[in-house]
Amino acid sequence: MRLPETRSEDLPPVRVNTVTMFLTGTVAWVLALVVVLVLQATGREVSGGVQICLTGIGLGLLGVAWAVPRQRRAQRREAAQPPTP
Repeated sequence: MRLPETRSEDLPPVRVNTVTMFLTGTVAWVLALVVVLVLQATGREVSGGVQICLTGIGLGLLGVAWAVPRQRRAQRREAAQPPTP
């Protein structure tokens, strides 16, 4: 059985909540940092683990700082549009 071919112009754009996405990723990096710190406290060597986790947290926070104003602008734009009949 052959599947019908789908082109990208046939598909509607996917709406993604980027704030939630960046926050979830940042929380994952925070949890990873806790794991690395616990491992280091037990005497295991985790080479570069803290720096990697802090970089992930920093990039996640930058992503949130970018996504929040973008989401607010999109919400204001949608609220300003007249409803379609």
